[in-house]
Amino acid sequence: MPPCPFDLVRDTPFGSYTASATKLTGGMINYVWRLTNALGDSIIVKYAEDSIASSPDIKFSSERMDFEVRGLSLFNPEDALLGIGELGKPLAKTPLVRVPKLLYYDQSVPFLVLEDIGVHRSFEDWFKAEDSKAEDLDFVCAKVGEWLAHLHGFGYNNLDKVEEHFINKPARELLSGLMYDMTAKDIEQHTKFEDKKELAARIMQLKTEMRQAKTGDSRTLLFGDMWPGSVLFDVERKVVNLLDFEFMDVGQVYGDIGHFVAHLLPLHFLRDQSYDPNTDPCPHSVVAFLSSYKRTMESYPDAYQAVSMDAIKYSTAFMGIEIARDVLTGNWCRCSEKTEKKEEPLTCECADILLKLARKYIYNPSDSLFNILN
Repeated sequence: MPPCPFDLVRDTPFGSYTASATKLTGGMINYVWRLTNALGDSIIVKYAEDSIASSPDIKFSSERMDFEVRGLSLFNPEDALLGIGELGKPLAKTPLVRVPKLLYYDQSVPFLVLEDIGVHRSFEDWFKAEDSKAEDLDFVCAKVGEWLAHLHGFGYNNLDKVEEHFINKPARELLSGLMYDMTAKDIEQHTKFEDKKELAARIMQLKTEMRQAKTGDSRTLLFGDMWPGSVLFDVERKVVNLLDFEFMDVGQVYGDIGHFVAHLLPLHFLRDQSYDPNTDPCPHSVVAFLSSYKRTMESYPDAYQAVSMDAIKYSTAFMGIEIARDVLTGNWCRCSEKTEKKEEPLTCECADILLKLARKYIYNPSDSLFNILN
């Protein structure tokens, strides 16, 4: 059980924030609350245990919070608490993209305090909503692409300075098990593919290839967990807020761009009931993201040439593996959107459509929507 958030802040500069506590949802990894004081001011408190909050049987070292603090310090050097803020000064800012300020960190517990960016719909709920505008969807995705490209360009050009701070072994161990091992196992157990053993073996082969690529010359600094849960859009101000930096790592760019598109594509699948990713054109939001990423990366010519060598191949394969994993754990079902029932793994028409796409990209990453990056 997590501690009471009031107890966490009692002996800190935020000890007066005891008027109310609201547990926040959206992420699965940590315990997060919004605390208020008697004046109505609010802060965000984030606490980590050596496991995942939503699945306590899955171990994940609380050391992850050190990586989050380092990441936050890069984007807000004036608020750096672990002494690496100077490294982030050359990092280009992306207009209308914000990273919350770090206000306090107790490494011994561990927990941190962040500024409160306000109440906004989750990216997934906003993306699927009927009142969300196509131009806003494209705007957000383009801004995320621009921001990631600045991060990757900076990371590549400054790898000798940042690498020692961002070799994130806890995140690598967690993702290796959840992404590759579990997906390969579930494909063998729960799919109807005649070649499911070969497909599972292909996933494990890609795991080995991608692990080796993490030590190559195309490494850069990664956000590590660019998915809908890390993005909040302030519709009124037209500002994109980015959250949750505990997966920051050094590696290849597929870990960011492949990961994000692995969510964008299924979100479009849920938003547009007639959309079939196997036959229909690439959604505008995905094109906006990848085009903006490419355009910005081209301003870092050495980095762009280096990181783009295997970006298409591995981003495509990674996306295929992740979509398969999500389908096999009961996600991306248009049927359950109507019935409010979740089936795990999916066995409906939605699973047939999305697993067909995943299989194609796992086997043949050259035939890919990521070719936009060429």
